[in-house]
Amino acid sequence: MNSVGDYFVSCDWGTTNFRLRLVERQSLKVIAEQSTGSGIRQMHKQFLAQKHPDRISFYTNYLKTQLEAFPHKSCQVVISGMASSNLGLKELPYAEMPFDQNGEGLGFRSISVDNELDLLLISGVRSENGMMRGEETQAIGLEEYLKPVDQGMLILPGTHSKHLTFKHGKFIGLNNFMTGEIFEVMSEQSILTNSVVKGQWELNSEKAFIWGLKLGIEGRVTANLFTIRAKHVLQDTSKQDNYYMLSGMLIGDELSYLQGHREAIVLAAPDSVFKLYQTALLQLLPPEQLILISENQLSQALVLGQRKILQLYER
Repeated sequence: MNSVGDYFVSCDWGTTNFRLRLVERQSLKVIAEQSTGSGIRQMHKQFLAQKHPDRISFYTNYLKTQLEAFPHKSCQVVISGMASSNLGLKELPYAEMPFDQNGEGLGFRSISVDNELDLLLISGVRSENGMMRGEETQAIGLEEYLKPVDQGMLILPGTHSKHLTFKHGKFIGLNNFMTGEIFEVMSEQSILTNSVVKGQWELNSEKAFIWGLKLGIEGRVTANLFTIRAKHVLQDTSKQDNYYMLSGMLIGDELSYLQGHREAIVLAAPDSVFKLYQTALLQLLPPEQLILISENQLSQALVLGQRKILQLYER
């Protein structure tokens, strides 16, 4: 017979999304799962709009309502992501680079709520040039993929892509790239909005992406952004092809510094951008340098990373 201690609740509370998973600790099997669009950005706006003075109570009340659908409601809840930011449940200071692939060096804090809810809130990590909240938990969950490699780089694409340098079992460097956010702004709020549309990845799309990629790698992004608009208006180019050209330009700009890189590159990305980053990296590096991690593996890595932090806390 399983006890409550055989489970924990994984909470991934990001900027735009909220996800809970009830997890069996030993096997990491997900027993129940639910997600909403109530990310930290939206929750913070709601908090400011009402008169509730207690930030922790406001956020944990929402958490409790979402936990109602789960059995084993009294499990330890492990929270990663933006919940530990200044917009979230409780701000925690960033841990400093470096940190171990086993989780040593990361920050976390236990919070007890009304004797009903035990939370373990994970802080983020900062370097001289970057910062992250949530990706550090994914990174330590990917340890088994990184162990065979003495040194290299882990790339985690997203709204703000993270490039983590690792060596001898430690993450030693971090850089952020605003690729995803810039793409969102350019495709949804700029003059290019009416010239791009998302579509299926096809042969023409790939050609457009690689053309844009080469421009990005060559550092010719700003000089060619308006070309997307001009081609649509003057040459009636496909909006779908333009979408991938813009994506290629920005991803090429992000990855351009990796030309001639000699260490392993580990790409761990959601399905929505996996093919794009894989194609881009193969234009820059030989395939034997790449280690590819799928969306499912990345999702599992978050849960594994949270279990590692929970085990460190329980020592």
